[in-house]
This record gives sequence, structure tokens and C-alpha cells, in this order.
Amino acid sequence: MNHPGMVTRFTDAIRTETAQLREWGVEFDTDENGKPVVAKIPGHSYARHLHGRNWNGRDLVLPIKQKAIEAGVRFMEKIFVASLIVTDNQICGVTAISKDGKFVAIETKTVVLATGGFGQVFLNTNNAPGITGDGQALAFQAGAALQDMEFVQFYPTALGRRGSRILLYEQILVQEGVVLRNSGGEDILLKNGFHTSADINRDQLARLIIKEILEDTNSNGPVVMDLTQLSEEKANSFSMLIPSQWFKGTKRFQVAPTTHFCMGGVVVDDNGETSCSGLFAAGEVTAGAHGANRLGGNALAEVFSMGGLVGRAAADKALSLDCIAGFDKVAQKERIFFETLFQGQGGQPKRLIKDLKETMWFNAGVVRDKSSLETAAKTLTDQKDIPVSVLTSSDLIQYLEFRNMRIVAEIICRSAIERNESRGAHFRKDFPEENNEEWQKNIRVHKTDAGMTLERVSVAG
Repeated sequence: MNHPGMVTRFTDAIRTETAQLREWGVEFDTDENGKPVVAKIPGHSYARHLHGRNWNGRDLVLPIKQKAIEAGVRFMEKIFVASLIVTDNQICGVTAISKDGKFVAIETKTVVLATGGFGQVFLNTNNAPGITGDGQALAFQAGAALQDMEFVQFYPTALGRRGSRILLYEQILVQEGVVLRNSGGEDILLKNGFHTSADINRDQLARLIIKEILEDTNSNGPVVMDLTQLSEEKANSFSMLIPSQWFKGTKRFQVAPTTHFCMGGVVVDDNGETSCSGLFAAGEVTAGAHGANRLGGNALAEVFSMGGLVGRAAADKALSLDCIAGFDKVAQKERIFFETLFQGQGGQPKRLIKDLKETMWFNAGVVRDKSSLETAAKTLTDQKDIPVSVLTSSDLIQYLEFRNMRIVAEIICRSAIERNESRGAHFRKDFPEENNEEWQKNIRVHKTDAGMTLERVSVAG
């Protein structure tokens, strides 16, 4: 964690926030006595994981959004935040582009970034289309530091070759009769010395599956999750997690790793505030809560406990501040700048994004080394100077998204090159071992007049 005090505050807040969620209409899965079901997830020492009744995010998000609407919160949807306006290291507002191309300027005393991770920077991901690292890029451009950006979690068992939907191995693979097999039919866990799925974490399993795929002599044959022996009773109890084809007779599903979660992000203090006064951040966009590798079940606990703490801190600070003079003038300059981006010559933003995603997946993905990372970094540097064709408001938003993705991708590569070891979700095949003597450090990245600067920060004891 960036600041140990936040860990204690998280722990204290989780029980309070969970009780609040139930009051707001969130329905957790319960037993016959009405008590929340607590599950044990691989990597945890004991059962501590709560989940919604239907095992999906809508169980949690929709009741909370409805509560917010009832409380008078105003939502501005389908706009793309293009920049943070900062004066004398104090946040004073944001500019944005609406879906229909209108320029929007919002004056504010505080801002909370809650934009999630940057899974879409990679070709294969189960993240929603908008999870492109915009919050990290905006904070970096505003002068806030980023940290731990080399630590990207690849979920091991996603459907198909591209992995747009995950198969929750933590719940399914532990069921009797469920086996991961290579194209030769071998149980790949037993083959590699793991007796049960509880013995292996996400990053280990992701590398193991990639290894099996690449070593296969049948042109990279698939790894499958074999659910042939899964009982009907168990399948019904996990019906929200299992592909519907299982109930129609399909019992074997091709799986492959996919980009899932980002441990790195914006550096914040105990209140969730960045080094830029008034700029706060919460959830996956921040660094520190999960170290080098998030364990299953911990993301939502972070989101809801940190969201409550940071939201209150940002509100309290806003009440103590006055608006900064000159916002309209700065916002007008931003509007003029965006207008200058419209021109017909150059690459298509959509194509540039696809090239970037492929570069990152094949060179900075599950398994990395210095050579592949330097190849990716050079490609990203070359992309910086490519002229881009912007003819419509949709092109403009895609270009701004590409610009953010390129910044984030470069930081990932430079941080991964800097860390000459393997730790957590960061695996360097040229440095396959963890090196505690030299690398009990965070890599922090700053924007300076000289460009992008990396700093090694010792981990607090």
C-alpha cells in the first residue's frame, strides 16, 4: 500500500460498508438461515469472500446507482473526459467531449478518479471497452505520480483464444471432476506438479497455460477446461458462471489467459488524495492496495471500502475550498486545442489502437523479457509522432483514447524493463526469480520537464 494507514482504514471500513450496502438494497448470497455465504478463494488463508446473489456486478452496482439517483446525484453519461484543468497544483475542473461532439467544461473544487484499470491496452482482455487507462493518463498529465505499473494480472481461464469472458476457476476448477487439459488430454496441473487448484495462484496458472499452448506441437493447440464429469447439481448451483452451452451438451471449453486487473496506478495518500491538491482517486485506478498481485475476491472489497472513504474525504475538502479564478479562460484554450486536432491526413485512430494492443500483448504480456519490452517501447515511441486523421467527433474521442493508451503503455514497458526480477504478476523470463535483496521497492513514474522519469522507492517496513 502507498500508505500503511489506508490498509487499516480499509479493514475498518469493510464491515461498515457491507452493512450499508445491504441497507441500500444490495442482495448478497445467503444460506438457509439468511446469513451471507462466505466463500474461501484460492490464495486466502480462510473463507472471507462475499458475493452477490447472482455472482455478477449488477447485484451491487444497480442498487447503489438507484440510491444515488434518489439522493439527488446527477449523472452525465456518454461523455469522454479529455483533460484535467490544474492551476498552481490545484484541481479546478475538467474538460470533456460528448458523444455527439459537444465540448463540455465543468468547474469543480475536487475530482475523484474512479476509471478502473487499463486492460484494453492489451489485445486480449475481459475488461469493458472503455477501460483504457484514461484515469492514469489524466493524473500523470496533471502531475500526479504513477506506481507499480508493471504489475498486470492476466486471468488464466478466459473463453476462447481472445478471452472476452472469464471462467471463474476459483469456483469451478475446485469442483470434483473438473480438469484443465492440454491438446493431448493431459491434466496440466498434475503434469506440472500441482495436486489441486488450491495450490496455484492466478499468475502461476496463467503462465502454465501459456507454456502449454506454446509448447504444443499441434500449432499451439488449445488448453480446455473439461467439465464432462461436473454433476448436474453442481452445475445448477454455478449456473451464472458456467457457459450456457454446458446445459446444451457442450462439456469442454477452450480457455486462455486474458488481461484482467491492474495493480498499478495513481499514488494516493491515506485519504485517497494525489499530490495534486483536490485530485482524488479510488479503486483500480490507484496503486498499492494489492501489492504485486491481487488475490481473488479482493477487488470489490477495495472498491466499496475505498469509495466510501475517498468520497467523504473529497466532499469534505470541497466544502473547505473556493473556486479558483480563471477556469473559463483555461477551458477555452482547451477547446481551441481540440479544434486544431481535426485534420484529414494521417493514420486512423482505430488502426493505431489495434497496433498498440497487439504490440503490448505479444511483447509485454504474460511472459516478458528485456528484448520484447524494448521492442514494445520503441514501437510506442514511434507511434507518438504519427499524424492522425481526425474528421469526426468519434475520431476525436478515439484519438484522445489512443493518446492515453500510448502514455500508459509506455509507462508499463519502462517500469517492466526497470524491474529486473519476477514478482507477483510481473514475470521476466530473463530474470525468472524474485530478488528481495535488490527489489523490495516500488517503481514510481513522474512527468517532468525532461519527460518521463522513473524513481525507485523503498517499501515501508
